Amino acid sequence: MTSLRARVRSVAALAAVAALVLTGCSGGPGKDAGSTEPLPDAEQNLTYIPSYGWAGTDISKYPLEIGVEMAISQTMETLVTLDKEGKPKAKLAESWEWTDDTTLTFTLRDDVTFSDGAPLTAADVKGSIERYIAQQGPLKTVLAPITEVIADDDHTVTIKTSVSSGTLLGVLSLVYIGQAKFSHTDLTAAADNDYWALPIGTGPFVIKDYVANDRFAFERNEKYWGEKAKLKTLTMKQVTDVNGKITALSNGEAQVIGDVPHDQVDQVKGMSNVTFTQEDSLNYYFLWFDNKNEFLKDQRVREAMWAALDLKTIQESLFGDTAAVMKSFCPVAAFGCVEPTDGMVKYDPKHAKELLAEAGHADGLTVDAIYSNANGAGFANMMQAFISAWAEVGITVEPKALDAATWLSTFSTVNDDGTHGWNIDVQPNQTITGDADYTIYRLYNCTAGRLGYCNQEFDEITMQAQRSTDPDERLALYQKAIDIMRADTPAIPLFQINVNVATASNVKGLEIPANEFIDFRTVYLTK
Repeated sequence: MTSLRARVRSVAALAAVAALVLTGCSGGPGKDAGSTEPLPDAEQNLTYIPSYGWAGTDISKYPLEIGVEMAISQTMETLVTLDKEGKPKAKLAESWEWTDDTTLTFTLRDDVTFSDGAPLTAADVKGSIERYIAQQGPLKTVLAPITEVIADDDHTVTIKTSVSSGTLLGVLSLVYIGQAKFSHTDLTAAADNDYWALPIGTGPFVIKDYVANDRFAFERNEKYWGEKAKLKTLTMKQVTDVNGKITALSNGEAQVIGDVPHDQVDQVKGMSNVTFTQEDSLNYYFLWFDNKNEFLKDQRVREAMWAALDLKTIQESLFGDTAAVMKSFCPVAAFGCVEPTDGMVKYDPKHAKELLAEAGHADGLTVDAIYSNANGAGFANMMQAFISAWAEVGITVEPKALDAATWLSTFSTVNDDGTHGWNIDVQPNQTITGDADYTIYRLYNCTAGRLGYCNQEFDEITMQAQRSTDPDERLALYQKAIDIMRADTPAIPLFQINVNVATASNVKGLEIPANEFIDFRTVYLTK
């Protein structure tokens, strides 16, 4: 596996992990190995079992839920996307310009329509951005610099910010554009919420059916403004049983599956007419503490729980080379995700017990931990390993495995006293923009209020990093910020998760990007 440390210094290094085109090497059963002839259009029907489930469908409300974005990105689009080097490239916007330090103007393409035939206008962009801001959701801190969105004319949008920003274009790559008539800041509007629940977008596919915790069904958008999708239909199926996923690939019920667990990689590699691919990614698992919980508000308790975990052994036993122990608070392949000066907390159960005794918990303590049962392979086994390790130092952790929707509702609950609806949360995440700002500032600043953590010095440093356009200055600032996080221990970064997929070998044109959001527009099936 490519060394991660060597890539810390440049966002351009994302090119090494960003995408791999899977061309396959053999046809379907009984076909010639070199077949590249597409199946007839009526047979261009592909089923994909992704790594993660989905907690809902409103991308403006759940903009950072990996499974939701995987699905909605097939039918909705953004002003810009990020290329392999993490640099913005045109999508719905054909160009943009910072006319001064706080004014960003976009010129929209004039040939884009929604799947119902309505033209894309600046009003759609304005309404969508304002809806995201009004949601006050996971993107609120990185959208906070926006003070005004102006539809100058049908194809020109101006965004005003309160301060200069070196990261706004990356943030806007996460804002999907819906129709203005359903994009108001009144989040109680039923028509708006119905639209965003099953959106009509500008993308290459149209949502035909959605069943919570089961499937998304898409059909090709025959009115797509760009090159039309080669697939006639695309189904994303949620299958939480690992054996069930592999069986579906083996018997042809699915043509693409994600997240093959370590202990079944060899089995999948040995299957005929199947291609297995694995690459580094920007995905990772983390553990959050409710920093206002009666026990967990003490940094010594949080560090003790970290020191109790033998992460290297857990990684080797459960994940093998499908994961790696985190070296920072976000994947070091992303710009600014540097290692703490003093290193990460080391496995030391004796020290963990000493810290608990110092904090007044020599006789132990009890907390709960929530997680979604729709997460990737090995997640439940990982949780059990954690619980056993904590028990060894006197900490009882009561696990709560929840379906995706219930997990998200519980995770989002904040009690009147400022504590959360959970004591510990364990989940997957991504540094999707390839920049530390997306994780370090967005998740951990005081305004975010995501886990009860607040450090004013940290906020000042990360805001400076966000505004700066000097890479060296930003790296130095992130070093200071991550050193503060290491000292405060608001969370435990666990494992960087490699992207792996297994595909039927007659699947062609599939790119696996570092964020795992596959663009199925280019995919097709051969004979």
